Amino acid sequence: MLYLVATPIGNLSDISKRAIETLTNCDYIASEDTRHTLRLLNALDIKKKLVSYHQHNMESSGLSILNDVIAGMNVCLVTDAGCPAISDPGNELVKLMYQYNQKVTVIPGANAAISALMISPFDTSSFCFEGFPPVKSSLKKEFFEKIRDESRTCIIYEAPHKLVKTINLAKQIVGGERRISLVKEITKIYETVVVDSLDGISKYLEQNEPKGEYVIIFEGSSKTVQEHENIEPDNREQDILSLYEELIKNGFPRKDAMRKIAVKYNISRNEVYSVLFGRSRG
Repeated sequence: MLYLVATPIGNLSDISKRAIETLTNCDYIASEDTRHTLRLLNALDIKKKLVSYHQHNMESSGLSILNDVIAGMNVCLVTDAGCPAISDPGNELVKLMYQYNQKVTVIPGANAAISALMISPFDTSSFCFEGFPPVKSSLKKEFFEKIRDESRTCIIYEAPHKLVKTINLAKQIVGGERRISLVKEITKIYETVVVDSLDGISKYLEQNEPKGEYVIIFEGSSKTVQEHENIEPDNREQDILSLYEELIKNGFPRKDAMRKIAVKYNISRNEVYSVLFGRSRG
C-alpha cells in the first residue's frame, strides 16, 4: 500500500502519533528531498531506508515504487513539508497507483494553504486553490486573469525569489485595490501575516526582503468581468455616485468609501476618483 504522510510545515510538534507510527513501520520512505527528510527522521529517532521521488525522476522512481507496492510492500510518501500530492509530484504517483488498482491511503496533518486561509480575514465558506503560478508569462497572465474574475477566496503559493514580480503582475491584472493576505513561516517563531491591498503589499515588500515560502490569499471579487461588461458606462458611473453618497451618509470616511467602491467594481481608486470628482473639474 502507498501511504501519503503529512509532515510538519514548521513546528515539529505538529506531527501526529499516527504519522510517526506509519513512518516507523513501513518498508521504506519515498521523499522529495532525502536530506531534508533525514533530518526529520533523526529528530523523531526513526531509522528507515529513504528513496528519492521528485519531479525530475518521478517516472522511473514512480514505476519502482509501484512495483514494490504490487509486490506487497508498504511505502510512505512524504514531501519537504505539509501534504504530499497537493501541488506536488506525488499527485502523479497517486494517479499511477490507481491506474494499476493499488490502494492509497492518507495520514493527514498540517497543510500550508488551509492554515493560511484559517488565519486570513476572508470568506472561508467557498474557496479555490491554484497552486504555484505558471512560469511562462502568457500563462501567468491568464492565471491572474482567472483570479481577477474569481468570486471565491483564492489561495496560491509563491517562492521568495519570485514574489515581488508576482505581486507586481497581480497588481496590474487583478487591480491594486484587491485585498490579499501574505502569509509565511506558518507555525514557526517568525510567523507573519500581512493583510493589505496589492498596492499596500507591494510597498511592504519594498521595505521587507522576501524570505521563506509564501502563501497568498486573494479576497474574492465582488463582480466578474462579464458582469462589468454588461453594465453600460453611464449606468455604472451613476451606480458609483449613488453608492458613494450612501456610504458617506452612513458615516464612512471618503477614503474608505472609495476603497469599497473600487473593490466592488474591481477598478482602481484613481478610476473611482475620476468618476466622483472628474466632472466637477472639467
